[in-house]
Amino acid sequence: MKACLNKTTIIEMAAKIADERGIANVTLKVLAAELGVKSPSLYKHFNGGLDELNKELMLYGWHTLESKITKAAIGKAKDDAIMAICYAYRNFAAGHKGLFEAMQWYNMYQSEEHLQATQGMISVFFQVLDSYELNEEQKVHIVRMFRGFLQGFSSIESHGGYGNPLSINDSFDFALKTILNGIHDLQGGMENETNFERCQPV
Repeated sequence: MKACLNKTTIIEMAAKIADERGIANVTLKVLAAELGVKSPSLYKHFNGGLDELNKELMLYGWHTLESKITKAAIGKAKDDAIMAICYAYRNFAAGHKGLFEAMQWYNMYQSEEHLQATQGMISVFFQVLDSYELNEEQKVHIVRMFRGFLQGFSSIESHGGYGNPLSINDSFDFALKTILNGIHDLQGGMENETNFERCQPV
């Protein structure tokens, strides 16, 4: 693997280690051993060491999730699209527990690069919500609600935090349907339109 060592290869291996062994085991020493190189070789690609690697891993996770969500929404509209997006998010978190945990350190206000990391995912949500009779401010509130719900639910689930024997799948479906019913109840509220700029971060 040493012959094809590059930034992408290193990040992908870091993601693999995170998912298989946990984010705490993503160290330069472990990563170098898996790649068949010495730790100093990694600094050629990540001058900032482990801190820079963790940042890149976080960004890689968000971009990967964006791709999954965008693909899931293709050819769907309204409730079907929202449900597909939400399930794609949850499935990603369940299948990439270590990478998903690395993504939780995300701070959109840290830099322009961080800000752009989730803009694709947010744009998909807004595009779907455009088919509902909602004003811009309502859409921002709804996107925030989905972000909180999805991140919180998936984080608790990935850590085994739901102890009640009641089906977690049923709880997820129940929550989604409840949110969608709330969106339907807001239909026709366009008269409450405000001077809200969608381009602002959510």
